[in-house]
Amino acid sequence: MDHTTGAILVFGAIAILAVVMFLLEQRAAAKRKEARGGREIDVANLIAFGSAAGEGEKTHK
Repeated sequence: MDHTTGAILVFGAIAILAVVMFLLEQRAAAKRKEARGGREIDVANLIAFGSAAGEGEKTHK
């Protein structure tokens, strides 16, 4: 096996690994969304308001 074939195999394996990791993350994100009842949580709100943003309570009581 020459250097070109080895490089193609290595980069092909990296590409396949990246696709598999992407698909696993998409499945995990779908499970998290389902656990929240289908609601989306805006990351900007989560940073600004903390965990209360996930509950829909942006102001302190």
